[in-house]
Amino acid sequence: MSEIWKVEENAGIVIAAHDNPPMNYFVAASAAGLAEMLPRWREDDVRVVIITGAAPGRYITHYSVEELVDLAADREELIRRSYDLIFGWHSLLQSLAYLDKPVIAAMTGDTGGGGLELSLNCDIRIMQRGDYLCGFPEASLGILTGTGSQLLERAIGRSRALDFLLRSRYVSPEGALELGIVNELANDARARALEVAERLRSNSAVALTAAKRSIVRGANLPMQEGLRVEAEEWLKTIVTDEALAALKSYADTPFEDRRAWVRDHGAWPEPGAATGS
Repeated sequence: MSEIWKVEENAGIVIAAHDNPPMNYFVAASAAGLAEMLPRWREDDVRVVIITGAAPGRYITHYSVEELVDLAADREELIRRSYDLIFGWHSLLQSLAYLDKPVIAAMTGDTGGGGLELSLNCDIRIMQRGDYLCGFPEASLGILTGTGSQLLERAIGRSRALDFLLRSRYVSPEGALELGIVNELANDARARALEVAERLRSNSAVALTAAKRSIVRGANLPMQEGLRVEAEEWLKTIVTDEALAALKSYADTPFEDRRAWVRDHGAWPEPGAATGS
């Protein structure tokens, strides 16, 4: 596997840290390394995946403009390879989005272009507070995002996405949270991602897979087809021993203690939760 990814595994949690100093740009080797890691992440003993940056204050800044310049310099070669390049990128990101495991983006610094596209294909995005930027620079460079227009429109709505892309906007972590590009902010995004991963790991793997499939696979379907996906996934959960044990545990809890049961087993709002921990 490419040395551009530093990988740690511990008790079902995989941390893949992108390491391409000095700017931590995404490059062809980054994509190849991600493609190589995905089959491992599909294995049953992997419960949660975290994608982050290896160096403090560095996430994935954007795709290497130097590589794009080299690519665009040979027009004939670019035209010959163009469909393989762009649809290969689509396929890679869809493989990540459709992974039947929770994937957390721990955005530990500037996040733009291909790095933001990668993050938008993750399930939970946690961005680090600080003097960091999040956005798509493509229009100012005379190009278009590879998948960003579609992903951003679905995340924040058409009007905001158009404004964002047409003006090559960058926003602060607080701006990204306000727009809905990220789910929460943290003083240490990697540490917070680990906390979230550990809580996810305590939940039923079958239930997590079912929830993700229901949302990701049903999102672009008509309502009735989406409901069928959800029904099929529900049936897979209710027949498990884990489900029966959890349901009995709750049913056996006195009424006055059930609120505490939910708090202890789920993600309970904390003071200031709107902006993360």
